[in-house]
Amino acid sequence: MTIQETYKTRAKELLSSGRVKMVVGYKAGSTPDRRRPHFIRTPEEADRLILDSACIANLSGYLITEGLLSDEKSVGIFLKPDGVRSLNILAAESQLNIEQIVVLGFDVNNNEITALKGEKAEDFSTLIESLKEHVPQTPGNPLLERIEAMNAKERFAFWEAEFSRCIKCYACRQACPMCYCRRCIVDCNQPQWVNTSSHTLGNFEWNIVRAFHLSGRCVGCGNCDRACPVNIPLRLINAKMAHEVLGAFDHFAGMSQTQEPVLASFKKDDSETFIL
Repeated sequence: MTIQETYKTRAKELLSSGRVKMVVGYKAGSTPDRRRPHFIRTPEEADRLILDSACIANLSGYLITEGLLSDEKSVGIFLKPDGVRSLNILAAESQLNIEQIVVLGFDVNNNEITALKGEKAEDFSTLIESLKEHVPQTPGNPLLERIEAMNAKERFAFWEAEFSRCIKCYACRQACPMCYCRRCIVDCNQPQWVNTSSHTLGNFEWNIVRAFHLSGRCVGCGNCDRACPVNIPLRLINAKMAHEVLGAFDHFAGMSQTQEPVLASFKKDDSETFIL
């Protein structure tokens, strides 16, 4: 039995037994190489479930859809390790009751699907700890390494050019599991904190503010830059922030459901190099 068939059977069992009211997975997308979310409510609907190397989207953001978990019933969801980390962050930030979530864990490496053992977020804690231990000293992305080699003026020019293409569609915000505010700061106009116009200043304000809001929270799932219609490499700036946070505070996002947000906590041995 293939991994896909095994997980189809598992989804059907969860639904048939009444243990979950829904399973969030993947089904065929608009093109052969794309997958879209599949909200499975009956065992029969599970037959359309697809699990392959194209299933890369982090689905955890759907768990905080308004009203989904308000009836206190459980929901099953397909998550890769980055999705499990997102689940821990959402629980730590009091956005959901993690006990309502049944995880169908899997991973994708070199176009190969691997089943992950466990069904609760805490069952994957050892795996997540190993991810932190193996974070490279440098991110390893050729473009990010090229940006790192630039001086401050060159980096500013690079991001100015990238952000100039932003059309303020906010697809990155909508795709990100960590952007769950009912009303985003950029939607507030009394007072207006961030310029909403799609021009140099407004684009810089939006993208930099969002990067700071994700500091110590981004799990690197890539939902943002895959959603971007003009292909701004948003994952790179988030990866840079994640490495800064890891180096300064030894904080790796999504370790557990009790992990304190790095920018909302204080330790006496925190680095204070920003104080001159």
